[in-house]
Amino acid sequence: MKEVHLVLTEVMIRKYRTEDFDELAKVMDKGRMQELKTAGMEQVFVSLKDAPYLKYFLSCDIYVAEKDEQVVGFVGLGRRRLDFLYVLPGMQVKGVGSALMKTALAKLPRPVRLAVFTDNERAKNLYQKFGFKVTETRTEK
Repeated sequence: MKEVHLVLTEVMIRKYRTEDFDELAKVMDKGRMQELKTAGMEQVFVSLKDAPYLKYFLSCDIYVAEKDEQVVGFVGLGRRRLDFLYVLPGMQVKGVGSALMKTALAKLPRPVRLAVFTDNERAKNLYQKFGFKVTETRTEK
C-alpha cells in the first residue's frame, strides 16, 4: 500500500496508524467540544473512546496532520463523504485544515458530501473556500 506525504509549513499529512489513536482522540475530543459549544450543545458531548460511532470512525480512511511529531489534526473519509475533520483549537487557521482538505479531495470520488453545524462559521468558511455549496439545511429533533 502506498502512503501519501504532503508538507505545508512544517505540517506533514500521513496515513493514520493504530498507535496514533490516543492523540487522535484528544484532537477530536477538544475539537468536538469546541464545535458543540458553538452550537450550544455541549451537554451531548461524548469522548471518541466512548462514542457509539467509534467502530464506524475506525473503518474510515483516516489521514493525520502531524507537526513536531504530534498529531494536530485529522480527516476521516467515508464513501464519497468527508465524515470527520478536526484540528486542535490552537492550530486552527494556520493551514492545517486546508492541508487536510486537499488530501481529502485528492482521495474522494465526486460528488463529495459533508455535514456541518450551521453555527460553525470557521468550518463552513473552510469548506466554502474549497468550493462546497449548501444543498440542504436540516433541523435535528
